[in-house]
Amino acid sequence: MEFSEHLKSYLSNVEIDKLLDSLKDESLHAVLLNPKKMSDEEFLNLYPEVTKHPLIAHAYIYKKELYNLGKSIYHTLGCFYLQEPSAMVPAYLLNAEENDLILDMCAAPGGKTIQSSFLMKDTGLIISNDLSKPRTFSIVENVERLGLGNIVVTNNDLSLISNKLLNTFDKIILDAPCSGSGMFRKEEKMAQDWSYNKVLKFAETQKQLISLAYDMVKPGGSICYSTCSFSEEEDEDVIEYLLKSTDAELVKINDNPLFYINKKKPYGVHLLPSIFPGEGHYICLIKKPGNSVKRENKEVIDKKIFKYNLKEIYRFGDYLFGLNYPYNFKCFNVVRLGVKIGEDIKGDIRYDYHYAHYIDSFEKTYSLRSNELQKYLSGETINASIEKGIYLLTYMGRNVDLTKSDGRIFKNHFPKGLRHKI
Repeated sequence: MEFSEHLKSYLSNVEIDKLLDSLKDESLHAVLLNPKKMSDEEFLNLYPEVTKHPLIAHAYIYKKELYNLGKSIYHTLGCFYLQEPSAMVPAYLLNAEENDLILDMCAAPGGKTIQSSFLMKDTGLIISNDLSKPRTFSIVENVERLGLGNIVVTNNDLSLISNKLLNTFDKIILDAPCSGSGMFRKEEKMAQDWSYNKVLKFAETQKQLISLAYDMVKPGGSICYSTCSFSEEEDEDVIEYLLKSTDAELVKINDNPLFYINKKKPYGVHLLPSIFPGEGHYICLIKKPGNSVKRENKEVIDKKIFKYNLKEIYRFGDYLFGLNYPYNFKCFNVVRLGVKIGEDIKGDIRYDYHYAHYIDSFEKTYSLRSNELQKYLSGETINASIEKGIYLLTYMGRNVDLTKSDGRIFKNHFPKGLRHKI
């Protein structure tokens, strides 16, 4: 079956034509600000020719030929995360709250995890899982750069451990693997590889995943199911399968002219590029009936009273990690447990880049000039006659790294894989 033909299950010929025409347009790019590191006012002063995202706070759509934000110094300093405009909507609709316990089942590269972390203001806990271990490293890289402290990155086949996680999570994000038709405009290879058999194959995987998610969410908890597919078989049919096989309830998504709803199967919403300023996406919210008391962390976490500014410290060999939300991770293959504080070498801590981007302040600081920042990011040492000790290097009020001075030079501890010239 051809791509356009199978869309007739829920779209009219006119709607299909408009959709196909929209796939000839250029892809759009968006940026989500890290509220800890950059305000909207400052961003707009730096990059005035952007458009406010129609739904998401602190998010903007921009043209890459005008602003190459991925190479900006502010990107390096963790001031924002680059994300496709439609991909921001699932986490927005799920609406993570402070002290939530969240599972992101298929998380890489981590956009929905990161957006949820911003909303949670470094409280609660997100377990950000991906079946592919190499793909989890992209999550870790983004978590480090952005200085996030409430995320644990894992690499598990959740079907093997779901029996240990029954009725556990307040919210679950399931951005399911799919045939990828929603990304035809962005990635030509997706269009070349598409087939109806591929749609049917992914639909079976999606049904298995959404059943796992439903087992693991708490009574009273919610699931955000999403795909980047236009296919009803991967979208409404998967939701219909869950509704028929469980006591799951739909959560109504508020009407919006930018959303398209399948009139025959009004489960969730489609983001069609012919209507919404982004790539193709499908999103549905599901609730498990019942009431559960969310675990409240009533103790106000004053980072200054905890060692390393974190409530719980974990040691793995010589390396120290920290979280503010105690949790038993025994059944998980952990790739990154919260904040990597650093390496403890006989009581002398060599602080990690992640910790440097996480903390709000440090006893000793040194403000880098522009030329010093350029040298440091390219891997060079910095000459400075200064008192010996460990310093938080900053640039324009943003943390760059933690390093040691012998009184004459700052050693360069910036991660080798991130070094570059600006």
